[in-house]
Amino acid sequence: MAWRDVPQVADVVLVPGFTGSKEDYIAVLGPLAGRGWRVVALDLPGQGGAPPLGGRGAHSAEALAAAVADLACWFAPDRRVHLVGHSMGGLVTRALVIDHPQLVASWTIVCSGRGPVPPAAQPNLHALQHLLDTQPMPEIWRIKERLDRAGGWCPPSEEVAQFCARRFIANDPAALFDAAELLLTAADRTDQAAGVLAAHGIPAAVVTGALDDAWPLAEQEEMAERLGAPWHVLPGIAHNPSTEDPQGMADVLDAVFRGTDRG
Repeated sequence: MAWRDVPQVADVVLVPGFTGSKEDYIAVLGPLAGRGWRVVALDLPGQGGAPPLGGRGAHSAEALAAAVADLACWFAPDRRVHLVGHSMGGLVTRALVIDHPQLVASWTIVCSGRGPVPPAAQPNLHALQHLLDTQPMPEIWRIKERLDRAGGWCPPSEEVAQFCARRFIANDPAALFDAAELLLTAADRTDQAAGVLAAHGIPAAVVTGALDDAWPLAEQEEMAERLGAPWHVLPGIAHNPSTEDPQGMADVLDAVFRGTDRG
């Protein structure tokens, strides 16, 4: 039997979002492993110290998806994987589903959208791109941290604060510029993805924090409808369910992976 014909799989690949990293999934790894899943979380190329793919323009959604596909083939060489993409990672995993559907057992999109972030969020991304042209990464972090704290962000500990600083500064500037560009210009490929899901029998789900403000909730609901996927709204959760409610997130993912998801 060819590996792509294996009906039951137990491997999960978790893809982080913009300025995120594999550590965003730390709290959900244990609950998923305890349910019997073999899980890997990764840094995207150029993210958190991972080697970039090249200079500016090298980190398109398709190029990042190919890198994730390479990891999936290494991690599960004879099986398909359950694919989870958070935020910008939703756009990357969508490209993987479209370009490499034979690798995918299921696809879960978490707090992501069908295309660019809404206009209200775009000035910050343009400002970041300008800073990447004019300032070193440590100075950009100081500016970002000051704005984040003024907006109400407060790290739970000094250790977390130091980690966030190290992680951001370790981002490759070219990859970070390209990531911002992806969030500004991503095409709506929802219908194309829906066709691939249907053609290959790949189940999908959309997970949204009820307090998420990255993409409008109405847009995430519409995306789920167009994909023919159940839509989970997690009460009291903002933009990152894996850190805010890891047990609840593991419950949802487990149901998706087992095919018992009812939305």
